[in-house]
Amino acid sequence: MKQLSFIGFGNQTSAWSQNLRDSQWDITIAVRKNSPSKAKAEALNFKTVEMDSQAFLHAENIALLTPDHTHAEFLNEYAEHLNPGTRIILAHGYSMVRHDFTKKYPFLNFILFAPKAIGSELRAQYIEKGKLGAVYSLDEIPQEAKLEHDQWSLMLSYGLGINLGPFKTSFRHEMEADLLSEQGILCSLIPYTAKMMFEMMLKRGIEPELAFFESWYELKLIINAMVERGPEGFYDLISPNALIGSEVGYKLLMNKEFEARLEGLFDDIQSGKFLDYAESVNVEELRKTIKDRWHGSSLQETQKRILNGAK
Repeated sequence: MKQLSFIGFGNQTSAWSQNLRDSQWDITIAVRKNSPSKAKAEALNFKTVEMDSQAFLHAENIALLTPDHTHAEFLNEYAEHLNPGTRIILAHGYSMVRHDFTKKYPFLNFILFAPKAIGSELRAQYIEKGKLGAVYSLDEIPQEAKLEHDQWSLMLSYGLGINLGPFKTSFRHEMEADLLSEQGILCSLIPYTAKMMFEMMLKRGIEPELAFFESWYELKLIINAMVERGPEGFYDLISPNALIGSEVGYKLLMNKEFEARLEGLFDDIQSGKFLDYAESVNVEELRKTIKDRWHGSSLQETQKRILNGAK
């Protein structure tokens, strides 16, 4: 059945629900009483119900796209009220690996379906009929039921606009790869190296506008070229000086010490050390600390001045 109920209305839910509705799915948004998500969903003409309602508790398919740390809380509160056989869709492997939901709730069917895009990009690429990739896992589904859930997952994939895959993986592999990519490059190395270079240029007399374009704004152009053309095509594309510079930077920066540190990150993820650490972190306090680190920075202020002025 092309039906899916979502909890709350965050960025991923907004993208998933709009894509699926455009693909003729029946979508319901479940919210807690007095939740601000209700108004956001209804502003886009989605049907909303309260999470305690029978309409939600009897849903055949429920997507848990809320932050990973909330999944155990939801299941602890609501699992016993759900119908046996309810399909629970997770977009990341983290909470399953951490809490082993199948062992605790054997009467529910847990599926991993993970589009490899942030919510805004998932929606934009669907509209533009662009490239969208995803992975999925039925590892937690009994063998005799795998075919049914596989067919449903492929139907979900088509409805979301996935055209690169979906490729099979496991909950654990998705979690490990996702965490390593975030820690090793996407959310650490890229933004903080760009910030360091930007501030270095300013100290040595480079105008902030030029430094902004070179260290930050051009990132999306370079990454788009890398993805669209592949590694060989990318190095065919760049200028001779960029080609020479890439080799100089590679030999100087991509050394054994960096590789060892990257291996250390992966060791901590696979051993469970990072998962233990993550459980002890106050996420909102950490988000404030990091935002404070960037707030008022020369890079942040230059971006605001250039891009807001361009509107």
